[in-house]
Amino acid sequence: MEAAAIDGAGWWRTFWRVTWPLLGPATLLLVVWSTISAIQLFDEVFFVTRGGPLGRTSVVVFYVYRLAFEQGLGGLALAGYAAAIAYVLFLVILILTLAQFWMGNKVVHYQS
Repeated sequence: MEAAAIDGAGWWRTFWRVTWPLLGPATLLLVVWSTISAIQLFDEVFFVTRGGPLGRTSVVVFYVYRLAFEQGLGGLALAGYAAAIAYVLFLVILILTLAQFWMGNKVVHYQS
């Protein structure tokens, strides 16, 4: 920051050339973490609405829970189907995370 000021850079150039690159790793972590947390939302739906009126607040993870533990004749009758959905959800999260890391490599610059 001080070096940019000594070189005569304004506040806008200092922000884009110094501050923003330093925030890159933290921003990438927060974007990946927030995306995974949003996809795996379960607690709020389970404790507050139980899927809401007519399933309007249901999410994928809550659907997997209901298939595995609440529906079916024997309690665990649909557990295999729920496990298959969980694997697909894992693959979706993995692909999104890899895409975010790939796009983040353009923003995050490490020098040794």
